[in-house]
Amino acid sequence: MRVATFNIHHGADARGRLDLTRTAAAIAATGADLVALQEVDVRFGVRSGDQDQASLLGEALCMDVRFGPAIVRGEGDGYGVALLSRAPIGEAVMHVLPGASGPRPLREPRGLLDARVELPGEGSVRVLVTHLDHDHRSHRDAQVREILRLVAEDGGPVVLLGDLNADPSAPELAGLRLRGFRDAAIEAARERRRGTIARAPDRTAPGGALSRAARALSLARAVVPHGPVRATWPVRLPVRRLDAIWLRGPVRARELRVVRSTASDHRLLVAHLDLG
Repeated sequence: MRVATFNIHHGADARGRLDLTRTAAAIAATGADLVALQEVDVRFGVRSGDQDQASLLGEALCMDVRFGPAIVRGEGDGYGVALLSRAPIGEAVMHVLPGASGPRPLREPRGLLDARVELPGEGSVRVLVTHLDHDHRSHRDAQVREILRLVAEDGGPVVLLGDLNADPSAPELAGLRLRGFRDAAIEAARERRRGTIARAPDRTAPGGALSRAARALSLARAVVPHGPVRATWPVRLPVRRLDAIWLRGPVRARELRVVRSTASDHRLLVAHLDLG
């Protein structure tokens, strides 16, 4: 199963030029089976031509779609997150995520789209799509705690995708690791490193394998939390890993890559997952 997460910036690029066809083409190029989207407009206003961007992308990509508004305007309209899937999406619920109590109120409502996707021959996987607060880590901390509460009793495969507005090593995301979630970027890097070591020739043979020091350095590069190869923002010269994929339960990341695109102010993050 190939999954992706993409902050689409309401279909506009880093200069604010709107082109939803370009957004659809960028998503299609990933070949993803499941795509989490953030900053999606559904009849939200002039900036996106009052389009139902979730439905239009679903139709263009021939994928099932669910939209979760964090800001609600009218019945089913608003601004929020969405999930696209080649397999049928079952029950989907949009949960409101809280902010922290204190003097800094939330500037923008945040939510979690919580869906079940039925994979042919594989069973179901729980897919969570979110866009955490951009203003203060105390709000992100409260939102992570609510996400963990919602999935506390679920022992099956869970995939959390989204723009978390924090690097994976940030303290407000530490609860994810403590409750069994794994950063797909680090897991995929370790899988790749194991494969490299397995294919390496014997060190004692002529022209043999990497030295012990070189292996240690390669492994350190693979697991470093802020590796620039996995940064997604800003789009031209990314230095932050704001977009992330986290896994819990019987699901494993085999590969992960960042895809450059001119369709948004973020890059796409794509992972190849194995279930079971």
